[in-house]
Amino acid sequence: MAARVHYYAKRNGVTLLATAIAAAAILPMVGLAIDSALLYAAKAKLQAAVDAAALAGARSLNRGMDLASQAESARQTAENFFNANFPPGHLGTTNRSLSINVAESDYRTRTVRAEAAVDVPAYFLRLLGFDSNRLQAVGTASRRDVNLVLVLDRSSSMSGAMTAMRNAARAFVDRFAEGRDNVGLIVFGGSALVAFPNPSPYGPASNFKSASPNVSTLIQNTVNGGNTGTAQALWLAYQELKKRNEAGALNLIVFFTDGLPNGIVADFNSSDPAKNLLRTTSGCKYRLAAGRPMLGFISQKSGFAPTGTTAGIKRIDGSTVSSVNEGPIQTNSDGCAYRTNENYMRQDVARMPAVDYYGNPTTGYVPVDLTRVDSPQQIGYASLNAADSAVMRIRQDSALNVIIYAIGYHGGSEEPDENWLRRISNDPSSPDFDASRPAGLYVKAPTTADLAWAFSKVASEILRLAL
Repeated sequence: MAARVHYYAKRNGVTLLATAIAAAAILPMVGLAIDSALLYAAKAKLQAAVDAAALAGARSLNRGMDLASQAESARQTAENFFNANFPPGHLGTTNRSLSINVAESDYRTRTVRAEAAVDVPAYFLRLLGFDSNRLQAVGTASRRDVNLVLVLDRSSSMSGAMTAMRNAARAFVDRFAEGRDNVGLIVFGGSALVAFPNPSPYGPASNFKSASPNVSTLIQNTVNGGNTGTAQALWLAYQELKKRNEAGALNLIVFFTDGLPNGIVADFNSSDPAKNLLRTTSGCKYRLAAGRPMLGFISQKSGFAPTGTTAGIKRIDGSTVSSVNEGPIQTNSDGCAYRTNENYMRQDVARMPAVDYYGNPTTGYVPVDLTRVDSPQQIGYASLNAADSAVMRIRQDSALNVIIYAIGYHGGSEEPDENWLRRISNDPSSPDFDASRPAGLYVKAPTTADLAWAFSKVASEILRLAL
């Protein structure tokens, strides 16, 4: 009996020894697993916090009227975001440090760098002499500067939406950075006007908030009137970006309209009979005379009706931001019927140009009869073709890679063509989407109440793309 007791005692001693050995091996492993899990959680939270801080800082680089205040705004915003996502003592951490730096990292690009470090407490591993672990994380976000031309339709049909459009457009412009981003403004009725900068030797300008008058003031002072000379407006916007000629920047046209194109700009009087657009029966004194251009536009006043009122040759240089003057041209128009009444244009003009004054074909997108200067519908089709041609030519520029955003207002007396606006903006939802060229965006505003949202959505998309 004594021998059996001795055997059991010996066996229990071995078991206790094995348990002690196992505990000595397992407990540090359990402790390592727990401390590692805490370390992993802290690392993930710290990295997310610096990433959010850098991104928020980069997005706030538009705040401030000079570069120093913009950098300070970015630093403060980044710090606020970091504190919100990783407050002092979070997960038991100590010795928290944070550094926010704003610098120009590349041509026309500024980068916000957020760097943080904390001590993560060790619990079980303290038995092995480890009180804490030091963690570091770095987050960066960059914002490219923007070259932008805002193109605003202020035609007669905009009469009920001008206040809402002006307010939305002014808020849109305010979201860009003075001193870094370059902004231009074109307003158009039947003819287009480069409103800012004016004069414009170098295209969009960086002092769009501090200039006198600034872009916001010019938008506020814009009155409506006239036809819808879309092709000229888009082509002038592109020429403004070409003047800037900065391939490293984000080059954009933001186009707003409430209707369809209905104006074609051309020199209707050439000394070459093959290029002259006037009737042989016209009473125009200077028909075929060299050095006597009749530069202006023809349009329609009856929508896209097959028959109705057509008008011209009308001025392209008579309007300002606060006034619209699109009466018949007077220079070199002696004897012309349209000089006394623009509705008599068809008595002088025999056909529409095959290519407008800016080199945009008036055929292509939709079928058109260029001889039907008596048809509002055909003038509308030619105008639509010219505007479409202008965009297709702009899109061929692989150096500037111009991106077009289009906003269509549908609450007025006219309505734009959504399919065409998707096409010209190269919206991915368009059946004509070209994946080889930069994608833009079309935004529909059904009512005046939607205009603020539409402009804000475009601004958000631009700033997202700039990051």
